[in-house]
Amino acid sequence: MELLLSNILKQLPKEDTSNYRLENYKIFTSLNKTCIVIDDDPTGNQTVYNIPLLTTWDVNTLSSEFKKGTPTFFLLTNSRSLTEKQSTTLYTQIANNIIEASKVTNRDFTLISRSDSTLRGHFSEVNVLKNTLLLQDAITVVIPVMFEGGRVTVNDTHYIKHENTLTPVNETPFSQDHTFGYKHAVLPQWIEEKTQGDVKATDVYTVSLESIRTQNMQALVEEIKNIHSASYTIINALNYHDLDKVTQALLLAEQQGKSIIYRTSSSFVPSYIGLKPQGLLNTEAIIDKENTHGGITIVGSYVPKSSLQLNNALKHFSEETIIEVDVNKVLGASATNYLNNLSATIDKLISNGKDIIVFTSRKLITGSDANTTINIAGKVSNALVTLVKNLQTRPKYLLAKGGITSNDLAIKGLGMKQSTVLGQIEPGIPVWEMGAETKFPNLLYIVFPGNVGNENTLLNITKKLN
Repeated sequence: MELLLSNILKQLPKEDTSNYRLENYKIFTSLNKTCIVIDDDPTGNQTVYNIPLLTTWDVNTLSSEFKKGTPTFFLLTNSRSLTEKQSTTLYTQIANNIIEASKVTNRDFTLISRSDSTLRGHFSEVNVLKNTLLLQDAITVVIPVMFEGGRVTVNDTHYIKHENTLTPVNETPFSQDHTFGYKHAVLPQWIEEKTQGDVKATDVYTVSLESIRTQNMQALVEEIKNIHSASYTIINALNYHDLDKVTQALLLAEQQGKSIIYRTSSSFVPSYIGLKPQGLLNTEAIIDKENTHGGITIVGSYVPKSSLQLNNALKHFSEETIIEVDVNKVLGASATNYLNNLSATIDKLISNGKDIIVFTSRKLITGSDANTTINIAGKVSNALVTLVKNLQTRPKYLLAKGGITSNDLAIKGLGMKQSTVLGQIEPGIPVWEMGAETKFPNLLYIVFPGNVGNENTLLNITKKLN
């Protein structure tokens, strides 16, 4: 049932507006640990800047970051595109490599398992990490808020905020996801659902907004320290004031010996590491003005919001610069010839300075079960990868719409092993600078999550990039 935010606020104490973020940075630094954010798709860096993004996690790569004393880095696993079994195998491997790298370098670490703010993903991943890293006694703190996208948690219920309206996430299209659907927005019930009853809703501890806003820091730290080992804990938050304060309590509890592993969305990361807020990137400062080629926007995401944004963005493009990728042809016998012809068209247009938009046909083709559907999605994503691999002309920019799409285009299409997130072009939409090893070094790469922005955000960005 939808609620009015104004009515909720009337029932709550006022938030504490002290600058907890600055102190969070000092506490995080004093821990002298590397924060590893293991991200299940490439969009979780949508709230940070000047942080390394890695797509490989062998012991040597991890050891290198530990030796450098890198405060924070992301591992982009794209595990949301995998089956749960594949995800389990991958996260076990990553955890074992982290253990080995930590031993070799004598560098300690903290872990954030970053996932979707609309509750999609393999919730089992956090348990895989706990079991492999022998952190079974750690409390699991679940914080799915992502304020840049209007995702908030109040009274233990997770909502999407639009202006003054709060809609429970189970009443949105995201809960009907063909792979990661769910029934509950009340988070303790959602955890019980996702753990298939292994964790009972009644056993989930919750830190309320009233507790966060009214308690002093010492009391809040004690509350967290007193949470039973191995418990699941929900954190409520309506804004960064709430989150920064409770995060400080979590940091102090860690400092005093509390074992914690995190399953969160994007807003928690800058709060935890104490990253000073940065404004949106100025496109004039980041686009290579000497590159006279056209830019490319590629839309693979099928969530309803993406299709709405696509339809509005198409108004900005001329007919010749709109390229629809027919999914039926991609799945057919003549896919190779079809994609080669599209590649030739794309190269000709961008070499002539035309900005183009490429998108998959909007009829979603699914299989008989979740695994078959994931395999079909993989073939469609690989078709877009082929188009990028076939590029002969360096584009002015490349914008990828959708988590799986942006991951595959970066890694498989451009050959990315490491990049740096520069910041955000719009709230929740990060801009990467491609590494030296990629097909187009230092290329401006924009990662546009499928579930972020309003109906005109894609249109506005393409206008900015002209």
